[in-house]
Amino acid sequence: MQAFLIDFHSIFRWVVLLTAIGALALSILAASGSRPWDAVTDRFSLFFTIAMDVQLLVGLGLWVVEQRWTINDTFLAWLHPMLMIAAVGLAHVGRVRADRVEGDRQRGTQAALFFGASLVVVILAIPLSSWPI
Repeated sequence: MQAFLIDFHSIFRWVVLLTAIGALALSILAASGSRPWDAVTDRFSLFFTIAMDVQLLVGLGLWVVEQRWTINDTFLAWLHPMLMIAAVGLAHVGRVRADRVEGDRQRGTQAALFFGASLVVVILAIPLSSWPI
């Protein structure tokens, strides 16, 4: 079970990154006025937050199963989980704020700011050993 969770967490990160890039790109287009905030943009923002939630739940499950707080690697024991929780929070705040404002440009601006911040935090919180370079 633990090996499955590790593999799922490693593979699903690509889903998170792809949905983040898609949601951010559509939000930027809506903010610039090039594209309206339509059902596709709204769904992409929903899929991004759902992907973040799934990844967080799997990651927290791994953190508990592997008792990561006991290892000597501060980054994986504490920084990675805390930064990812913050990234999920930023994604959700961006989606909620986009829903609460009027106008496509304002929605796009709110979503782009928070989705962009969330993506930056995610990228900073990924351990260097996990990058495929």
